[in-house]
Formats: sequence, C-alpha cells, structure tokens
Amino acid sequence: MVDDSLYISTYEAALAVVATSMKKARLTVDMLILNSFMGGLLFASGGMLHAALQANCPELYKANPGIIEFLQGFFFPIGLFYVVVLGADLFNSNVLYFGVGVLRGAVSIFDVVISWTVSYAFNVVGNIFVCYVIVWFSHVGKEPSYKEACIAITMKKASFSFVETMIKSMAGNFFVCLGVYLQIMAKPLHVKFIMITVPVFTFSAVGFSHAIADMFSLIMGLVCSAPISVGKVVWKVMLPEAIGNIIGGVFFAITIPWYSHLVSVEHDQKKLRLPRFTLRDEQPELNTDSRVIRQKEPDPEEDDEDVTDLALEKHNSEISRHNSSHRSSASSMVGYSPAPFYNESVARTRSRLSRTNTNVSVGSRGPHARSPRNVFPVYGMGKPLERETSIASGVRPNEEDEDRLSESIRSFHDSDDNVPSADYIGSQIKRLVSRKSTRTVDEEQAVSRRPSFASIRQNFARRSSNARRASTSSQRINKANLSPISLDVADATAGTSSAIQEEESPKD
Repeated sequence: MVDDSLYISTYEAALAVVATSMKKARLTVDMLILNSFMGGLLFASGGMLHAALQANCPELYKANPGIIEFLQGFFFPIGLFYVVVLGADLFNSNVLYFGVGVLRGAVSIFDVVISWTVSYAFNVVGNIFVCYVIVWFSHVGKEPSYKEACIAITMKKASFSFVETMIKSMAGNFFVCLGVYLQIMAKPLHVKFIMITVPVFTFSAVGFSHAIADMFSLIMGLVCSAPISVGKVVWKVMLPEAIGNIIGGVFFAITIPWYSHLVSVEHDQKKLRLPRFTLRDEQPELNTDSRVIRQKEPDPEEDDEDVTDLALEKHNSEISRHNSSHRSSASSMVGYSPAPFYNESVARTRSRLSRTNTNVSVGSRGPHARSPRNVFPVYGMGKPLERETSIASGVRPNEEDEDRLSESIRSFHDSDDNVPSADYIGSQIKRLVSRKSTRTVDEEQAVSRRPSFASIRQNFARRSSNARRASTSSQRINKANLSPISLDVADATAGTSSAIQEEESPKD
C-alpha cells in the first residue's frame, strides 16, 4: 500500500513552486552566490560524464554516433539530481520558481532579475572552476581523446545559427523545468531521480540545448584550444541558449503550474463552491524545495466539547506513538492527519494538555507564533498574515466572497508588529545601495557645511559691528547713571536680555 503522505497533487506542487520562490528570494547575497557557485559545480558532473563517454568510445562514436548520443542523455539528470537534493541554485530552475512566484505576486520583478543574474553568473564561475581546477590541472582533460571529444562537442554546438540555438534552448529548458516540477510531487529520493531523469533524458537524447548543461563542454573546448574564439562561442551559443532557456522556462511556468494548476483550479473551486483547504509548507527551511500539504478547513460551528475530545484523542495517540519506538516511522505515518495548529480552541486545549503531561511531541505544545511575513504559511505555526494567506489560497483580501474561508482571510490583520519578517534579496540590494548613496550625500553635506573664506569675513565683520554697538550702548548707560537694578527691571519688563551681558559673557 502506497503512503499518500509521500506524494502531493499538482495544485499543491504549484504552490510548492511559489513557496520555493519566496524561500529563494530571502537568501542573503553571500548565500545566493555560494548556492549558485555550487549549482554550477554540481551540474558540471553531467557534462563531465557526457564528454567522458564520447572520449572513451571513439570507435563506436565514429561508427554509430546515435548510440553514444542516446546514452549521453542519461548523464545530465545526475547533475540536476545533485542540485535539487542539495538545494543549490541553478539558473534554469530559478526561471521556473521565480516565474510562477512573480505571477502569483509572491516576489517582485527586482527579486527575479537579481536571482537570475547572480545564479547564471556564478553557475558560469562554478563550471570554470571545474574545467580548470578539477579537470585540466588534474591532467584528466589533457588526455588526447578527452581533448578531441570536448573540441568536437564545442564545434558542433557552434555550428548552428543564433535562432536555431535559441529555439533548441527553449525546448531544452521546457523539459528541464518539467523535471524539476515533477520531482516536487514526490518525497522519496529514488522517485525524485526517476521524475528528473525522464524529461531531462528526452531533451538531451533528442539534441536540444541547455545553457548550464552545455557550459562545461564549451569551456573545456576553449581550454583545449578549439579553433573558435571566445566571442563567437558567447554570441552563437551561450547568449542564445540563455535567452531561449528564459523563454522556454517562462512559457512552462505560465502554462502548466500557474494557469493550469493554480488559476483554473481556484476558479473552478470558487465557481462550484468546492471544499477549500488550508495549505502549509512543511519544509520551510532554506536550501531545500518546499513541500506544501493541505487539510480540511476546521468548522467554526464545531462544538468545543467535540474539539476537546478530538484534541485529547490526538494527544493520546501522540503519546503512544512517542512511547512505541519499536514501530517504524512509515507505518506510524499512514493515515496521519494533523489538526490545524492555528485553530484557537485546539491550541488552548493543547496548552492545557501540555501542562498536565510533558511527554508529548513538539507539535502539540500550546499555541504557536504567527507565520512570518514574506514566507509561505508554515506548517506548525499560527495564523499567517493577510498577504501570505492570499498567496496560499488565491483569495485576494478585496474580493467579495461569501465563502467562509474568504471571511476568515479578511479577518486577518497585519497590525501585529511582533511578527518576524523575511528580508528579500531585492530589499537587501536596495538597502545596500541606499546606504552608499546616503553616505555620499552626508559627505557632500559635510563639505557644503565647511566655512568658506567669504563667510569667515562676514562673521568677523558682524562680530566687530556688534562689539562697536555694545561699546556705544555701554557708554550711553554710564552717562545716564543707570544702576544694575534699573537695567534688570527694564529687561524683565521688555522680556529681553541686556546687550552688555550678551557681549561681555563670551569675553569672560
């Protein structure tokens, strides 16, 4: 019997793509650079195997090249599998994630541009590192057969026109995005590998192009002194492949996950008033794909006693599951349907239960903090904020919907300032730039505040004039024989200070 908890539906997979885009958008700049570098390094393993097969079977390649090209299609999925499992950043998969994320309103265009640019640039750096340090300096790339194979692959890729390469790249990244999307639906690693292998093998065996997959062979061909310039490789191969991958990946993101699995499904739910589900990401950690799961929306009219009985029953099952360590985790998870953590009545009941018995799992202890801002609603946390709830449900806050879920969404408020907030990469870059510009403005203002020679002369003339007026006033007061008491009374009546005191105080 297959455990349903190991697989998710296409609707949940589409939302997992959105959640992953929000997760990748909150990477720090240094983490994005490192992930992109590792993505290029890991994905280059497919290119190494691709060139090694052709180099080690030269007679077979000359006699029947179709067999070699067919077998080479099984190698690129290995590199993509490494990238997906380890959570590295690949330019082509980021096209899928951020394409769906920006259509859903989860990330901004600025986040998209930064992620695509940085991931592509450091995927190139990772491939260069593999070609020079790992392959060339280790003497593996200096073997005559290996050099011949890399040069042959490079010249074959450069033999096509700009438009032909771009069209092949559109199809290539369509299949790569398909593999990334399919593997999200499965949790077991061996099933993920199969889901990745089938579409990636298709594009590679047919002969389509891929910006990062072809990068190893192109760089190694140039290292091995292929009869072609760097500029020609960039113009005829790398640039059209990058453009084609963006077009193909965005086309896949619009047609399959966004429109077919999100827009059309939610429109049908609203039209037919189908049951709505609360959706949560049970893998909110960085450097791993999100996994969105759902459960039935709790009935607000449910009797508190029934809720308490349900919580007690669940609490007892958790204790028995905790104490029976001899049971396997797979068998204990079959039929497991957790109650929503954000339900206040259940949370209060669990809080009472946690005070009576501490031998319970973490998920059953008291009410939880609200799900953070700019993060897809997290499983095991409290109510998400309004924007995050609308991203997960597809129901916008300003839509008029008599549905009970819509009413609960509109009751959420973002007034809780204590809710933690994720910082997106676009905001980090803007803040970094604004800090530099602020320092520049401060320096300019400091320079402008420096006294000029003309202002010094004006201040000196003003002080000399004030001193002369004060001396004249003092002489007049002495001639009038006015006492200090008379001067104080006059100052108090006029509400002013004495001119003599103002001028003499700095002298003292």
